[in-house]
Amino acid sequence: MSDVLEARAARNESRFREINERIEPSNAAHNWVDPPYADWVCECAQEACSAPVRLTVQEYETVRADPTHFLVAPSDEHVTPEVEEIVHRHERYWVVGKRGVAGDVSEELDPRDRKG
Repeated sequence: MSDVLEARAARNESRFREINERIEPSNAAHNWVDPPYADWVCECAQEACSAPVRLTVQEYETVRADPTHFLVAPSDEHVTPEVEEIVHRHERYWVVGKRGVAGDVSEELDPRDRKG
């Protein structure tokens, strides 16, 4: 995969990550019970993906601890092996880690690391 395509995939996933960042305060404010799972957006590279992903706010924070990690729906169709590898497989969600140019772009676009 070319550097341009890797960067595009990382930008697509970063856009979904930004949506989840906006959702997080609302998810954190609710008292999710039995099970305590909030709804999040799949952060895969597919522009048209609308798969919901369910995890706790704490699980989301664990994923977000690394700016190259993204949460995706638990299926190979949400993984782009050319630019990422599966870091964790959970029943409800998977975590993928970007590498190479895609990893660099993911770190650059991390909304939690923006100075301003």
